[in-house]
Amino acid sequence: MIRYKKCMCTGAFIWAWLFSVDAQKPQFSQYYASPLLIAPSFAGNSLGTRAFVNFRDQWANMPGSFTTYSLALDNNFYSINSGAGVVFLRDVAGKVRYGNTMAALLYSYRFNFNNEWRIRPGIAFSWTQHSIDFPSAIFPDQIWEMGISPATIEKTVDPYSYFDAEVSAVFYNRRMWFGLDVSNLMRPVSSFSHLQSRIPMQWTQFGGCNFRLNRGLGSASQILSVNYLAKIAQWSSATFYQFEVGANWIRSPLLLGVAWRGLPNFKSPYSSYDAVIITAGVAFGNFTVGYSYDFTVSSLGPATGGSHEVTLSFSFNEGNRNDRKSSIPCPGLVKSLMFGDKESYR
Repeated sequence: MIRYKKCMCTGAFIWAWLFSVDAQKPQFSQYYASPLLIAPSFAGNSLGTRAFVNFRDQWANMPGSFTTYSLALDNNFYSINSGAGVVFLRDVAGKVRYGNTMAALLYSYRFNFNNEWRIRPGIAFSWTQHSIDFPSAIFPDQIWEMGISPATIEKTVDPYSYFDAEVSAVFYNRRMWFGLDVSNLMRPVSSFSHLQSRIPMQWTQFGGCNFRLNRGLGSASQILSVNYLAKIAQWSSATFYQFEVGANWIRSPLLLGVAWRGLPNFKSPYSSYDAVIITAGVAFGNFTVGYSYDFTVSSLGPATGGSHEVTLSFSFNEGNRNDRKSSIPCPGLVKSLMFGDKESYR
């Protein structure tokens, strides 16, 4: 009976979640190793062409963990101050295998204020489809005293899809960057029941600064990169927040990082402490690999098994190294640094 009540509550929660899901875009812990998912302004933020492959397994010990895959490709058209990219993403969540498939085209343009500051606006258009795989789920009406019956009264739910748009802008120099991204501009309907439940616009604000730790001649450059990312979305009468802050130590070809995800509220016992994230990466020429692990510090506890994330990237077709000064200096793993070896900080 206890098990049945537990399943009843779980089933009710699943249905409530499915019909009110806000369908926000998934985020990787190594978000600067998947920059095109942060904002379209990062499209073409390189010396040439880049390819990214990302995989995330969230709460690995939980039944029906959350897995996310992404593939991205972008190119810098330096002669026309532009960048373009394409992103493919697949996200599968929980025992009902709630699926999110997304494809997007991105474009960015670079404006030079002077030799120091630049601004890079960007725009993206995307297609998204949501689906549910019911055969992999167990619902309360299937559970009886003799075990689990394959019969169920749940009806088949057809996938639904929609088009959307996103805009962003990044203001930066060779040491720091500040950006704003606004997604879900078209406020598409997000509901398997065809209710007029529209996805809220999501605002993402991010930035960071790089500090050079050594300036000695003949010594390898060491960089401390501090960065943050904040999201806010209004859903019905509730407002949802997410905040992440981290630091990366970079000495080519190595990158080591630590970050914290959560939202402290000192006036409430329900502070959102999510995870402590440890990251390591290494570059092999134009190829790089990164790994991160999320230590769950929320009320879910260590029983979730934390979250594993692997990123692969490859850069090629590179142009003049002096063109690095036109790149947003985020701590990407491609080439480890966004600076030319012969450049110095102002």
